Amino acid sequence: MYGTAPGDRSMAAEERRGLDGETLKLIAIAAMTIDHIAFAFVPDGTALAILMHAVGRITGPVMFCLAAEGYHHTRSVPRYILRLAVFALVSFLPFQLFVYGRELPVRFSLTRLNVIYTILLGVLAVHVRHKVRPMPLKILLIGALALLSVPGDWGTTGFFLVLTFEFYYGDFRNQAFAYTLVVLFDQYVLHLFTSPVFSLLYEGTLDLSAWRYGAENLGLVLPLLLLRRYNGRRGGRGRWDKWLFYAYYPAHLLVLGGIRVLTGV
Repeated sequence: MYGTAPGDRSMAAEERRGLDGETLKLIAIAAMTIDHIAFAFVPDGTALAILMHAVGRITGPVMFCLAAEGYHHTRSVPRYILRLAVFALVSFLPFQLFVYGRELPVRFSLTRLNVIYTILLGVLAVHVRHKVRPMPLKILLIGALALLSVPGDWGTTGFFLVLTFEFYYGDFRNQAFAYTLVVLFDQYVLHLFTSPVFSLLYEGTLDLSAWRYGAENLGLVLPLLLLRRYNGRRGGRGRWDKWLFYAYYPAHLLVLGGIRVLTGV
């Protein structure tokens, strides 16, 4: 992650302090909770909601990066993929409850899928990139997985960020550059700056309406500040630490979704 060759990463990690994978995961969990509380209970478009969603933008990119790291660190890729698939399935109904609340019975949708589903497809694409040899078949399979990622939380953005982080595995500078390009163009961050200029040039007024909802995407800068300090170590002290995000994700969705139902929010 610091531009060192893969063989030198363990040495570099020992030589400098930073954030290990478990610490990054805990930060991502805290940011996700803040973001989801805002989604469920804070009026959209308010200054508080924008701030909370900006903090929440930490979670996706950090987890996409850790998913790419996990592909290289896991002892068994098939078991890693199976674990993602199981928890994507376990999280399906809690995610639906969280998104729709009391309206779940009438708005239930098989095409509104959670972020673990998106990560699963990203990791599958990484596996295809490494294991499938004929280039036409590789492109076809990754393209098919990209299409399947559309209904997932973070959708194709999350899918390609997993691929991006893994493609430049061990080279943080290139990871950061590629990530920034995705954020600028795919997440409309650049639009925040160009939209007022266009309105001033063509309409004669300074239209800042894009900032009301889009300013939260400026929080996408925050993951880079954290990932820059990633030291390459897995972290954690127990054998169950790797299950923390998988267990917390559906559990907190159930709690927040249940509160939405009970309060009628």
